[in-house]
Amino acid sequence: MAHVLLFPSILGVRQGITDLANTLTDAGHDVTTVDPYDGQTFDDYPSGMARTKEIGEETLQVRGLEVAKGVGAPFVAVGFSVGAAIAQWVAAQCPDTARAVVMVGGGIPMHHLGATWPAGVAGEVHVTAGDPFHEEDRQFDAMIDEQLQEDVERAGGEFAYVEYQGEGHLFSDPSLGEYQPEEARIFTRRVVELVDSLG
Repeated sequence: MAHVLLFPSILGVRQGITDLANTLTDAGHDVTTVDPYDGQTFDDYPSGMARTKEIGEETLQVRGLEVAKGVGAPFVAVGFSVGAAIAQWVAAQCPDTARAVVMVGGGIPMHHLGATWPAGVAGEVHVTAGDPFHEEDRQFDAMIDEQLQEDVERAGGEFAYVEYQGEGHLFSDPSLGEYQPEEARIFTRRVVELVDSLG
């Protein structure tokens, strides 16, 4: 059975993370939430970004890797927003135990992380059609998605790009105004099904 690692966005471990953890636990899976913010949560993106810059990207990566190595078992990494990139990087450092990476709000090509996608590991991107973080340059974002897909498929992994209606970036979090309950339900079901399939 694959262990699930949850990597939060820059807003910290909010209700969307804990709800998903509880659902996966109820489905019979072991779940570990990576909390690089030591319990801090933020109500807006600028505050979360400021704290993230204080901690530093390298520290976020190292903390995530320490948790993954501590689990010492096959895992699925589920990352939200900036946490998605951390999940990608951690999976790349654990090619023997990573089984899949779920990227909520978008992922990035692996060369931006100085790493390569681990062999045979599945990758899923879950985004909304009107995500404001992707509104400025749709053509550029499409290129980013294509490069990520190439990274995954070149390594022999299956790639899925799931687009939902709406505009929520963290659309699965009930504690945020951008919450989309129906899309959150579908997303949660898909994550559980993915983890079940790797059991």
